[in-house]
Amino acid sequence: MMEPIPTYAQQAYAILYNRFGDRPFEFNYLSWFLSEGMVKKTLHILEKRNWIRRVRKGHYVCINPEEIFRGMVQLKVPRLLDEIGKKYAYTRTSAVEVWTDYSYIQRSWEHSPYFVKVFGEDVGYWVKRLRENKVTVFIKEAKPAMGEFVVLYPEERLEYDIHNDKPVDKLDEVTRFCEENIEAFEYPLAYLKSKFGVKTMEKIDERVLEEVARVI
Repeated sequence: MMEPIPTYAQQAYAILYNRFGDRPFEFNYLSWFLSEGMVKKTLHILEKRNWIRRVRKGHYVCINPEEIFRGMVQLKVPRLLDEIGKKYAYTRTSAVEVWTDYSYIQRSWEHSPYFVKVFGEDVGYWVKRLRENKVTVFIKEAKPAMGEFVVLYPEERLEYDIHNDKPVDKLDEVTRFCEENIEAFEYPLAYLKSKFGVKTMEKIDERVLEEVARVI
């Protein structure tokens, strides 16, 4: 996972990449432009954040810009949710994703929300750990944000099922969510009906059911 870097380090990377491309460069090249202390600081940041790589003592090579920017938008939240070590469950549209085996997906590189239920007493810990990992966090209500972000829903009790090894709202809750938002969730409801046999009073277009049948 690539991480953003300060402006001064970006400028140094731009100089290095435009001068050397994928060829190695020596530690002291930046000494033409920066003090010795600033050279050490800049190279440390670039190496730590995976913008350059040490090839031998005192020599580095720039990581390709395409790899850097692709790495900066890789999804990391699912891994973090497990690593934090507190109980949680996917809810709302995130639960729909899980139960539909990701045949319905709400996310993109530009906008990737996760809706997660947690114990109310753990909210502060979740916020701290996610922000330490450069993840934007909201409580109960999403606000405009780019990239990955998490919306936490504090609960006194957590009741959930496990589907595809993920803790997630129970199937009947997800079905009700789709019914209450049928205009946007007709396809997921059709998936749940076809795969799990859920009962619903909502009328589902036959064409949608046929499309789901080809996926399942």
